[in-house]
Amino acid sequence: MLLPRLNWVPLLVCLAGCASAPASSGLDSFADYAESVFRHQNAIMSRLMMLSEAEMLPDTDDFEAAEQAMHDACHLLNEYAEREADGESMGFRFKAKVQSSIEGCDASVQKMEALLSGIDPSQIPPHGQR
Repeated sequence: MLLPRLNWVPLLVCLAGCASAPASSGLDSFADYAESVFRHQNAIMSRLMMLSEAEMLPDTDDFEAAEQAMHDACHLLNEYAEREADGESMGFRFKAKVQSSIEGCDASVQKMEALLSGIDPSQIPPHGQR
């Protein structure tokens, strides 16, 4: 029964190397899109940390759910970045899972950003002052 398994090999290779960026991203390559999503997520996480430190994060179920959804949706991309930074090699299956998760990560980051847009950043006290 080796033949059914061989059908997966080209699919995995293509998922790992043939992906293209979503048309709505405005980017030419999937790698650029993934990097853009990763950087956007990191910017949102930095903003969340600043707001948390200033005790300005809303204490609502919607906000907490959006934050958890972003964490869940982006965990594979973050794991990929960590492994890449550590110089670890990654298999085709893992890369395919990461690629299939990036659009969901992007959507959750955008939702979190929309929720944060209602918070006035000028109200955040300078670091160390409250």
